[in-house]
Amino acid sequence: MGSGDAHPFAHLPIARRERIVMNQRVTVPIRVRPKTVSGVKTSEIGNAMSPEIAEAVSPVTEMAVAPPPGPRLAVPMADETEDQESELEEWRDRALRLQAEMENFRKRQQRLADERVTADRERLLRAFLDVTDDLKRALSVDGAQVENLREGVELTYQNMLRLLEREGAEPVAAEGQPFDPTWHEAVSTVPHHRADAPPDVVVQEVQTGYRLGERLLRPARVVVAI
Repeated sequence: MGSGDAHPFAHLPIARRERIVMNQRVTVPIRVRPKTVSGVKTSEIGNAMSPEIAEAVSPVTEMAVAPPPGPRLAVPMADETEDQESELEEWRDRALRLQAEMENFRKRQQRLADERVTADRERLLRAFLDVTDDLKRALSVDGAQVENLREGVELTYQNMLRLLEREGAEPVAAEGQPFDPTWHEAVSTVPHHRADAPPDVVVQEVQTGYRLGERLLRPARVVVAI
């Protein structure tokens, strides 16, 4: 390039020139301050020199400028990845807890419904028990004059027993069984040697007890040997 040729970016600052050639490798002219040799500027010397020598000492020097590197892809940091995994695990735990709570709620509601049904059956069966006791006492009357009455009461009593059985009510085993306060209520005691029975054994049933599965409708009232 001769000293008389004007570079296309010579009028621009160096930083501006570098931005223009960002994506390609080009030759950018860089202006160098003229040096003084023995009090005379090199530019003035160049005017007196031949074109070949003037070009060699031209104040505009060419240098290669590499384009800046391209943009880097954003890579998630390790801490950000761990935070995302932790948040995901927290939401997963919340979902599992909510599912467990819903299942417990369903079971609780079902249990309450079953208990209400059982409570209604208990009230009904307790009312039947009083009638059953009255019929049983009527059957204990002797005498030919009440034979017809006795037969009618016997029939009613048997029907009542079948009704209790159909509803799930069962008599509590008492006489000859070890005394169990869960199912028995002691109304009297007798010495075991007089009752000819081991201690803590039911020797007489005063009133029949009934149960509904594992629920007690009423305890059996009994006499216990001691």
